[in-house]
Amino acid sequence: MRSRTVLSILLFLALTGCKGLAPTAKPTAVPPTPTPISPTAVLIPTPEPQPTTTTLTLWLPEELNPYSDAPGAEILLQQLAEFNQSHDDLQVEVFVKNIHGRGGMIDYLRTARDAAPSILPDLIVVGADDMATMATSNYIQPLDALLPTSQAADRFPFAVEMGTVKSQEGDGTVTVGFVIGADMQHLIYRKTPSSSPPISWTQVITPPVSFIFPAGGRDLQVNDTTLIQYMAAGGKVTDPEGNPFLDERTLLKVLTFYDDCVSTGAISPTVVLNITSAELSWERFDAGEGDMAVVQASLYWREVLASATDEPYIAASVPTRDGFPFTIAREAWAIAMVTDDPDRQALAMTLFAWLTAPDNTAEWTQAVGYLPGTRSALRMWDISEAQQAALRDLLDAAVPAPSQDVMAKVGPAMQVAVENVLTGEASPQEAARAAAQSLE
Repeated sequence: MRSRTVLSILLFLALTGCKGLAPTAKPTAVPPTPTPISPTAVLIPTPEPQPTTTTLTLWLPEELNPYSDAPGAEILLQQLAEFNQSHDDLQVEVFVKNIHGRGGMIDYLRTARDAAPSILPDLIVVGADDMATMATSNYIQPLDALLPTSQAADRFPFAVEMGTVKSQEGDGTVTVGFVIGADMQHLIYRKTPSSSPPISWTQVITPPVSFIFPAGGRDLQVNDTTLIQYMAAGGKVTDPEGNPFLDERTLLKVLTFYDDCVSTGAISPTVVLNITSAELSWERFDAGEGDMAVVQASLYWREVLASATDEPYIAASVPTRDGFPFTIAREAWAIAMVTDDPDRQALAMTLFAWLTAPDNTAEWTQAVGYLPGTRSALRMWDISEAQQAALRDLLDAAVPAPSQDVMAKVGPAMQVAVENVLTGEASPQEAARAAAQSLE
């Protein structure tokens, strides 16, 4: 028993070696010293500065309301929308107003100029007939220093004249409006392989060509067709002092031409006296009457350009004594500057340039049928080169219409003379003398 115990002790010592039996202390884990972490810089992107948007105000007349279903309205609205889309820093706000009457453009320009100038527009589109009144009252500003030279030179003479007024200093003229387009009368002729439109009186009566024109008066006024022929022959409607006047000798030439047309069968008095407007003249011609007719440009080109057919007729000047082109421009629409602040004028000219750009002007005038006020816009019309040449000659020779005050006296006298000759109640000499004497 004792020997077994000794043997167990010896075996234990052999296995453990000579190390002591004292217990070994278990090492304690020392936590690592934390390393300080540098703060990481967070890059916050700086927002790019947004451009300041300036709102430009444009007043349009009710006749050109872009929100209506009138011809050209949709195109004008689209052009204004494209301006807003193309300019981050400029936006146009449109107001539609009547030109005359209470609450109209002229009324607002007068009452708000001193009381509430902030509600006034930067630009307006008005009839050329109203610009003189607006300029005299300083409602609209001169454009001469603002118009680029190239743009100013691009205008037809009638557009230049209709956009200018006499300087208040009396030493010349001032441009106050840029004419976009105007209405006027011209001839159309049925197209044949070898034909050309008669442009002189002789060509109408030798041989006779069936001629339709508005000889009938409206509100006692003579139609522009007769007035065109009278003025093209050198006739004046005012004397040197500005009083209403008729040149008896020149009126006699026109009335003699009408008398010759009746004699040769070129015109039928019954037919032409029942035509009181160029619009009606176009309708009867388009229905098959006559070989040529005087038409209103706005109606004729609006219908022709809107159709998908080729040009059915040839456009030319109303026949004149010598065959030189001539016509009278009416219902011209022009853009004018209202704001007198130089900074806003500079911004407004961006919108001005957009509206008067040749492609925009061409597109709009084609839609409404008005003839363009600039050569570059006419070149962009979708018509043949021959028709472009005819219209270019016509527009180069066009003149503004005489004043309404003058025509209120001259027009009825001329109309009575035309009717008396066509009905045979008076000879051309008698009718011309009576008309001239009625104004003395």
